[in-house]
Amino acid sequence: MMQPRILISSSPGNANYIHAIEAQGGIAVVAENDDPQDCAGLVLCGGGDVDPSFYGEEINGTEVESIKRERDEKEFSLIRKFVELQRPILGICRGHQVLNVCFGGTLIQDLPNAPDHMYLSDIKADNAHPTDISPDSFLFPLYGSSVITNSTHHQAIARIGSGLRAVQWAEPGHVIEAVQHESLPIFSVQWHPERMTGSYFRDDRADGGKIFSFFFSLL
Repeated sequence: MMQPRILISSSPGNANYIHAIEAQGGIAVVAENDDPQDCAGLVLCGGGDVDPSFYGEEINGTEVESIKRERDEKEFSLIRKFVELQRPILGICRGHQVLNVCFGGTLIQDLPNAPDHMYLSDIKADNAHPTDISPDSFLFPLYGSSVITNSTHHQAIARIGSGLRAVQWAEPGHVIEAVQHESLPIFSVQWHPERMTGSYFRDDRADGGKIFSFFFSLL
């Protein structure tokens, strides 16, 4: 049986995504150099902020230095291509936000409680918090009604894109932590499962490997 090839979008931390994909028996290939036609699924990685002009807003909290319009446009194109091919898409952190914008949604450019969700630079570790999960979601069979996830972001989904629905939320503030499409094999999480599996696994948080196992079950 051939190993499924998974296209991943560019990210400075590609290694973690590659390891998580390889742990499931897949082959991770970088988007810059591969044809989507040859890949069974798409993983949209973390990274900088999406240019708010793509959802009709001026900059109001977005980190200007992190904007890469070329990457935004490329990922929108990849999403449309995989939708056309009806192949699975998994969005992670920035990828969760890119998917929402691609489907016509908007983002909170800077969360009022952003420090509760950001990377803890003083101890060089991801933040963590409890989340609630909808019973009719892809996450419920994996984790049940609640789970502790990691967290390292300052933006979040505002208006949900067409065809998407929220299935996981963080407190306080009810930040949307996961969405899934109503009819397409498209799923995304605001957190980083690739940093919660393998050598990064911790028994006080969710096993991020379950997200990748679920994704591979769709291929």
